[in-house]
Amino acid sequence: MARTMGAAARGYRVTLARMALADALRRPARLALLAAGIAVAAAATFAAIVFQASITSSLGRSLARLGADALVLPASVTPNLTPTILTVEPTAATLSAETAARIAALPVVDRAAGQRTFQVADGGGHLPVDLVVFDTATDFTVRPWVVESLDRPFSSGDVLVGGRRPEQVGERFSLQGVELVVHGRLGLTGVGPFERSLFIGDDTADRLAAARLIDVAGVALPHAPLAAPSGLLLRLTAGRGPDDLRFAAAALADVAVATGNGSQIDVRQAVATLGHSSLVLLLVCLLAPAVLVGVAYTGMLTERRRELGLMLSIGVRRLDVVLIVAVEAIVAALAGGLAGVLLAAAVLAVFVRTVGFLFARREIPFVVPGPVECLWMGLASLCAVTVAAVLAAIVAAAIAAGREVWTLVRGEGS
Repeated sequence: MARTMGAAARGYRVTLARMALADALRRPARLALLAAGIAVAAAATFAAIVFQASITSSLGRSLARLGADALVLPASVTPNLTPTILTVEPTAATLSAETAARIAALPVVDRAAGQRTFQVADGGGHLPVDLVVFDTATDFTVRPWVVESLDRPFSSGDVLVGGRRPEQVGERFSLQGVELVVHGRLGLTGVGPFERSLFIGDDTADRLAAARLIDVAGVALPHAPLAAPSGLLLRLTAGRGPDDLRFAAAALADVAVATGNGSQIDVRQAVATLGHSSLVLLLVCLLAPAVLVGVAYTGMLTERRRELGLMLSIGVRRLDVVLIVAVEAIVAALAGGLAGVLLAAAVLAVFVRTVGFLFARREIPFVVPGPVECLWMGLASLCAVTVAAVLAAIVAAAIAAGREVWTLVRGEGS
């Protein structure tokens, strides 16, 4: 008895599925128009996700190139102010580890990156060159300026060279007998000392210290140089300015605070906030397919009210009517969503090869998500549009199926 009822239930569900597919294919023009509308929504959703990710990354890189908001140095050091604060001063004076930790913990400080700068003879033993040791984990002023690099992570023995250095990416050169590899080249910043400096990580600095590398004064480079940095580069929290930092650092002895342009800080913080607000546009684009399909199915089900009434009158449950409409919506949403994502991907590819190429020629940062990221974004767009479309169709079908059977069969005005 139970097996017979189970087989009957399975047969009933199969019949409903066949009925839904047959009804969806019975009017291909209607299905195609609905799929086209969903394709537009899917294309808009995918493009919005990709552009939001691209804008966020590009803005982040551009804002990072503005440098630090402030520079904290030992009180005995006179800062050489430049339009953009990217590195600390080459000096023998340093900040203690305790002072550096207290500065980084100030409430007005969002990010802090320590640097230690030495002046050493270059590879030819001629003019001294600034050797900047930076923390690869906290740095936010050096690596954003990398315009060319090897296709591997920055590691021990690697060095970044300023934009006016003669070394080429991938080239090996010797610094007082220690072989280094040029991992990347920095762009032209307009900050003179930055253009001809060498930049290394703390692990490479330990390697140079072990080789007894000396500076122009004949002093050997220390181990763990970032334990006592030459200065700290600071990024202030949103809504905080140079005066807030000076007030917070007033209790710290033997430190000097040099800040950048206050207007530049305000602009950076405002643009960062504007970039985050683009998420609102993304949410609006995600709501578009739900509204579109909801309106479309409301009109379609109004047209099919007699058909729905006949299905209910012969004993089809209201829930099954809703499921039939949901299956139709799934077919249309998957077909239209896939077509929309592919169309948007083609348009984005053309955009990158035209406008993106123009940005690259003008050295305007424009970061495009990689193929794997775009694939995941496309799948996310397809799933989001399909779910939104099916939910909208279910709501419209539930409203229509909830009406009285005789009203549906007679129709409006009968």
